[in-house]
Amino acid sequence: MLFIFAIIINEADYMLIQLEDGRTVGIENSNGDITYISHAHSDHARKGRIFSSKETFDLLYNNFSQKITDHKSHLSADFIPISDKSIELHPAGHILGSTQIRFTNSHTVVFTGDMKLRDSFTSEKARILDCDELHIDCTFGHQDFIFPDIDVIADRIDRWTRTRLMTGQNVIFGAYSTGKAQELIKILNDYSNITPIVDNTIEQKCKVYEKHGVRLERAEIGSEKANEIMKDKFVYIIPFHLVNRNSENWFKIQYKQVSFALVTGWALRYKYKYTAFPLSDHAGFSEILEYIDSARPKEIICHYGNAAWMASYLKSKGYNAKTESEWKLYSKSSIIESVKESSSSTNNSSEIKAVMQSIAQTG
Repeated sequence: MLFIFAIIINEADYMLIQLEDGRTVGIENSNGDITYISHAHSDHARKGRIFSSKETFDLLYNNFSQKITDHKSHLSADFIPISDKSIELHPAGHILGSTQIRFTNSHTVVFTGDMKLRDSFTSEKARILDCDELHIDCTFGHQDFIFPDIDVIADRIDRWTRTRLMTGQNVIFGAYSTGKAQELIKILNDYSNITPIVDNTIEQKCKVYEKHGVRLERAEIGSEKANEIMKDKFVYIIPFHLVNRNSENWFKIQYKQVSFALVTGWALRYKYKYTAFPLSDHAGFSEILEYIDSARPKEIICHYGNAAWMASYLKSKGYNAKTESEWKLYSKSSIIESVKESSSSTNNSSEIKAVMQSIAQTG
């Protein structure tokens, strides 16, 4: 049986889990013999041989159908002969199929990927995982970001949308195509009894959600159903980046009375030109603290977004916390010292060579 031998971080700040025989499990965008993908957003995905949940693979397949050479939803003897408890996947609460990964040997490491602890209409709630070393999503790791409950946001969206429709306006929402758009559709379905029109890109993701049991009432733009809905006032969801001055002008020429809105967690900090609702699929400040206090890690590594602020805050409260870059420097120096100690008592060790090779390859 193989166990985790070393945790290495490369120059791009991504982790590699090195096993005793020298093979590696890459974390997200890193190059390993197989790469773990936490969820199906493009900034976390890569091509090649991947290890993920089935839902994540299905969502990624839309983008990388010719580039994913192999997919595994678990690591078994045909790749790495490890025990079931050595590497585990658990729900992360970010989007459909999002996962956290936990590595267990004498030292337990959790990498949350993007995660949230709040309830969701379209994804399974994250579990808090006990560990020694916690790599945690700090995209919104700042006191500015304490998100309202999903029911509160859903009620605000419902009231704003129905008011606009009743006053003769069409409504255009901007939302990220994977995750946020489906959450918004579910809110409009269940709170407002509205079937929204959706962009073609969003429709492709919705089909995957429905395949995995999430029912979403919508009409794809250009379909007979959508054309019928658009004879009256309607709600149309398009990708977030398409809500801009050009699209605003086009919609107003075509449909006269139009109101625009965005759904984004950044609405708690930034003022947008359009109405913006703080619907986020990331953990806020209080959730990050809840996870840390429940998991009780000995070491915390803050990733993404507001990681520097969050690490500084945690240090001020007595936690052993680092940013990614701080941890990278510390990890490499620690591994090198460990190798030096081992080399003084072990001759021609293949394990030492493997670690030194990995350090050299990753900078």
